[in-house]
Amino acid sequence: MTTLLAYVVRQMLSLIAPSLQTSLGFTDFQLGMLQGLGMAIFACVASYPMGWLADRFGRRLILAIGVACWSLATGFCAFQNSFGGLFLGTIGIAIGEAGLAPIIFAIIPDLFPERQRNTANFIFYGGSLLGAGLGMAAGGAILQWLAHSQNALPAWLVGVDTWRIAMMAVALLGPIFFLLVATMPRGRTLDSGPLKHIGDDATMIDFLPYAKAHWRTLVCLFGSIFATAVAMTSCLIWFPLALPRAFGIDPTTVGVGLGTVITIATLIGIFLPPIALKIGRGVANLEPIRLARIFILMAPLPALFLPFAASPFQAYVIAAILGATGVAASSLMPGLLQDLAPPHLRSRVLAILGITNGLALAVSPIAIGAMSSLITGSHGMLQAIAIVCVPALIGSAILISLAPRHYAATIRSIRSQLSGEKA
Repeated sequence: MTTLLAYVVRQMLSLIAPSLQTSLGFTDFQLGMLQGLGMAIFACVASYPMGWLADRFGRRLILAIGVACWSLATGFCAFQNSFGGLFLGTIGIAIGEAGLAPIIFAIIPDLFPERQRNTANFIFYGGSLLGAGLGMAAGGAILQWLAHSQNALPAWLVGVDTWRIAMMAVALLGPIFFLLVATMPRGRTLDSGPLKHIGDDATMIDFLPYAKAHWRTLVCLFGSIFATAVAMTSCLIWFPLALPRAFGIDPTTVGVGLGTVITIATLIGIFLPPIALKIGRGVANLEPIRLARIFILMAPLPALFLPFAASPFQAYVIAAILGATGVAASSLMPGLLQDLAPPHLRSRVLAILGITNGLALAVSPIAIGAMSSLITGSHGMLQAIAIVCVPALIGSAILISLAPRHYAATIRSIRSQLSGEKA
């Protein structure tokens, strides 16, 4: 529920964009600055510090502070009349939300035994993916209700911009979720306060010695995650523009079709890994890292056929297969990172996941845009997407194929160190 609230806040910034242009005269460039530089860049920058604070002072505490931060920043935005003020508010929202996913993925192993952990990961990961659509729907419903209920508002709100009331309404939910997070179970490990009892092994405490010792594992996994994210975000961002160009269809029709495809691909991608793991472990002792490799190896093939799609339906089918394999592989990654990170470094290691995805989001639009400008024809954008996606997915497959041996060595090292600490 806290994650859904975060998505409502995030999507609200997109939904009120026309109102900001009308009431404050913002340009498209300024709106892009708010949602791009203000949200994406600062969320990326703040992710690791939030992870460090969570590892050092308690994950529940920092998560609750993050909720308070983005709630206060959302309320702050409601009272701004300038670009500078709103930009400052979006920075506060970004910083508050930066630790959400890494801290929650770090808390999950504290709250659930190993046999239940993958299920908890899949539930949260799937909820995060679906949260974007639910956040958009919830934010739209709030704005729509306010637009048709002016007479029901208190007299002191009459004449106040609808977008300001909506931002304040969302901000007022913050204290409820702050209390819910602040009183959630601490878990069974080290979330009860500062680190005081973990010995003198620097590998267990400091990130840099840990990263130096296990850099091959980290490069293989995060490199694969980055390459897969470049391919997935390329499709997600550019498909709404590529399909009208290629087939001359209405953008509204594309929105409905892609929305349906994304939903189907997400559901398949979330449910497929736990089913495959359950069957595979009984048949061939299938491990999550090997299953992730299988999904990534499957992804380049549909991407190869993208430039040859002869109809919107064929493009949608290719997008669905590509999306399902990408989501399936990505949904396994948090569990792999939980295993290879010592408990006291877990939030920081998982924070790199957010940074990696943020960098991919920054790279993929530039790569596709640059490639598309060099290709003529109605299918030029689809060709550009394939040119970027296929090598990225092949690179991801190579890296994840190199990972199992290094990953196993890291797991053995971490478990040995933990056993030594307990002894």
